Amino acid sequence: MISRIGSGQMSRNFLYDLGRNQLAISQAQTQLATGKRLNTPADDPIGTAVALGIRDDLASVKSYQANIADGTSWLSATDDALGGYQDILQNAHALAVQGGNGTLSTSERGVIADQVLALRDQVVEAGNASLAGRYLFGGSRTDRPPFSMTANAGQPGMQLPVSTGQLAREVAKGQVVGMNITADQVATPAGAPDVFTTLTNLANDLRSGNLTAANGADMTDLQVHMDNVSALRGVVGNKMNRLDATSSRHSTADIARQKQQADIEDTDMAQAITDLNMRQSVLQASLAVGSRVMQKSLADFLG
Repeated sequence: MISRIGSGQMSRNFLYDLGRNQLAISQAQTQLATGKRLNTPADDPIGTAVALGIRDDLASVKSYQANIADGTSWLSATDDALGGYQDILQNAHALAVQGGNGTLSTSERGVIADQVLALRDQVVEAGNASLAGRYLFGGSRTDRPPFSMTANAGQPGMQLPVSTGQLAREVAKGQVVGMNITADQVATPAGAPDVFTTLTNLANDLRSGNLTAANGADMTDLQVHMDNVSALRGVVGNKMNRLDATSSRHSTADIARQKQQADIEDTDMAQAITDLNMRQSVLQASLAVGSRVMQKSLADFLG
């Protein structure tokens, strides 16, 4: 059976194909103007879904990197504060060794005892170190100084109640890192009285001439505090190394994601120009052919 195509159907088919070609030209021009292959979800529904997923991943990593940067700054400031505290303890240890010398006079040991008490007061200053108005060793109470010159019956000590809350940051999916060292960890290590009591005992024993205690229990307690601050700085250093490694992994993964995103979203300029030129040529040819094919026939006039 022979199918017949009338001039009306031929015209409709021609106009439909012409419209499709013009739409393709418009899309190619848009891609060249924007530099993007995906300008609407209709351009590539599957690619759009993948690209949106990549964008979500990039946004999450950006948030993680901000948390890492904040945590790194906090830990760096904490290490500086612990370094200052460590210097105080080392100076106290040097004074204890000096004062434990039995050849010193009572007045000379009294002067050394005063220096120890001055170092005790400096612990408050070191313990109240802050970053951007937040106290480093304040636990979850970063708005309140954790140490005070009058906290312990008018003597230097920790502010009560002591906050032991942790400041946690999510640095990767499912990975939460505690960023802070709390006042109790600094001042009250296991195996010795708190640092204020330790330094007070040392000063009193030096002043009274109790060299057995000054060279014995006091030195032992002081050594516990020195070991403790060294361990705390080690904890801080390990956390900083972890954050640095995590940040590096995020950066590496981001490069891969951005390349994948560019492959999906960005226009292949050379290919797009070739396609545009080809479709423009097709359009010109179509218009030329259509102008001849769609001329009215005798049947049109007879009808």
